[in-house]
Amino acid sequence: MIDAHCHCHEFSDEELAKFSEIKLVGVSDDATSSARTLELSERIGLVPCLGIHPWHVDRSTPADLSTTLKLIERSNAPCIGEVGLDKKFVPETYEKQREVFSAFLRLAKEYDLVLNVHAPDAWADVVEALRKADVDKAVIHWYTGPLALLEDIGRYGYYITINPAVKIQKKHRDVAEAARPDMVLLESDGPYEYRGLKLQPPMVKETIKVLAEIWRMSEDDVVDRVYYNASRLFRLT
Repeated sequence: MIDAHCHCHEFSDEELAKFSEIKLVGVSDDATSSARTLELSERIGLVPCLGIHPWHVDRSTPADLSTTLKLIERSNAPCIGEVGLDKKFVPETYEKQREVFSAFLRLAKEYDLVLNVHAPDAWADVVEALRKADVDKAVIHWYTGPLALLEDIGRYGYYITINPAVKIQKKHRDVAEAARPDMVLLESDGPYEYRGLKLQPPMVKETIKVLAEIWRMSEDDVVDRVYYNASRLFRLT
C-alpha cells in the first residue's frame, strides 16, 4: 500500500517505524521541513516531495523560496510538494501563493517532476496553471472540488487522492464515486486531524474498504489498482 500524501516530517522516528508496511510519500511545508523530508528519504526510503505549502507562503522569505528551489534541483527528489493555491483557508495571501506556485511549476516542467498539489477552492485555477505550465505529472490531494472538473483532470493524466475522511465527508465521498479508478491514489495527510479523525498512514486501509464498496471490487483489486496508479506517477519499482 502507498500513502501518497503524508507530512512525515511531523512524525517522530518511532512513529514512522510503526508505518513500515506502507510506502510513504512525504510532503513538506517549508524550507526546513523539506530538508528533513529529504533526510528521511535517505534514511528510511520514503518518496520525498519538497516545497512550500500555501499556508506558509506568508512567512516564507525570497531566501526561503530560493533555498527550497535549490534543494530540489540538487537532490534526486522526484516530487515537489506540498505546493499549490488556497482560496478557502488563506485567501488573503492568494497573489503571493500564485507567485510561489509559479516558481515550482517552472521547476517541475524543467526537471520533469511530479507536483503534489493543495487546492481548496482553487481547484480550477490549479488545473489551469498546471496546463499553462505544460506540467505532465501531478496529483491533487484530498480532492473535494467540482465533479465536472474530474473529467479534465483525468484527461490531462493527473491524479487525485482519496483520504480516510471519505467515511464522514460527503463531498469527498461524492468524488470517490465519480472519479475513475485509474486516476485515484490513497493518502492519509497525517498527522492532520479532521473532525475527530487523527489521520495516520495505516488509515489508508479503511479507505480501501470504502473504495472496494464503491467500485464493487475486492479489496485486493483496489490495492492493485491504486498501487499501479502510484507506481506510474512516482516511477516506483
